[in-house]
Order: sequence, then C-alpha cells, then structure tokens
Amino acid sequence: MRKIVKPKHWSQANVFPVFQLSVPAHNQEFVVLEGDSRSTLRFGPGRSPSSHFPGDCGTVVIHANYHFSFLQNINLNDQIVLSDQMGMEYQYCVLDVSIIDLDKNQIEIIDTDELKLVTPWPFDGFTKDNTLRYVVTARKYETYQN
Repeated sequence: MRKIVKPKHWSQANVFPVFQLSVPAHNQEFVVLEGDSRSTLRFGPGRSPSSHFPGDCGTVVIHANYHFSFLQNINLNDQIVLSDQMGMEYQYCVLDVSIIDLDKNQIEIIDTDELKLVTPWPFDGFTKDNTLRYVVTARKYETYQN
C-alpha cells in the first residue's frame, strides 16, 4: 500500500506578513514576513526580530535569499517603500551598498530611521555555510533630508 504525503501549503506555515516592500525603479514588490529563520526565508523576505519596525526610529532589517537578487542592480538614491497593514507608508532612499562577513561583523542596528536589505553574496554562490552578506542601507526620506 502506498502512503500519500501531502505537501505543506501556505496556510499551514508558521509565518505571517508584517508589511509590503516595493522598489519602484526595479519593478519589485514583496510581502515581508515576521522573522528571519531559514523556514521563514523560504516563503519570502523576513524582518529580523532584533530590529525595529518602520516608524519606531530605528533600523529595520529585512533578510532574504534569492528574492533579493535584484539588489545587484540597485543604485544610490533608488527609492524603497514599506507599507504597513494600517496603511502607513515609509519611503527610504538608498545611501550605501556594502559587503560584510557575519563571522567578523554584525549588522548594525541603530536608533536612526533606516532600512537594511540583506542577502547572501555572491548572488549566484549561495551555500548554507556562506557568511558573506550584501547589505543595502537606505534612510527614511524625512531623516535623510534633515
């Protein structure tokens, strides 16, 4: 007798959305989930629980794996928009792009309205032991303009 194994579906996942992320210049839109575990990142980008929420005057960190491959084409001054479930919109401007080694450096979380998009680097060389991360840092427009 053959045993039937049902695959898990989205409704059975232990993840939930926290906001929408869009990058208009690159025609990208994502639902951002809460958490940055491996199982969460299989479904999509995830907000690091150790970081802030938009509007809380602190760094928002969003991790993703292959979802963020478009970041290799990101430009300084590109706009990134976060929209929460209450309809608030937070606009950010890309200020910096860097590559860090998580064995030597942490992703810095500060008390400034900024956003960090983080993905493994190199883009086509992802392995589970890879500690290199491509980090895009953007500042909230109100903060950036002051």
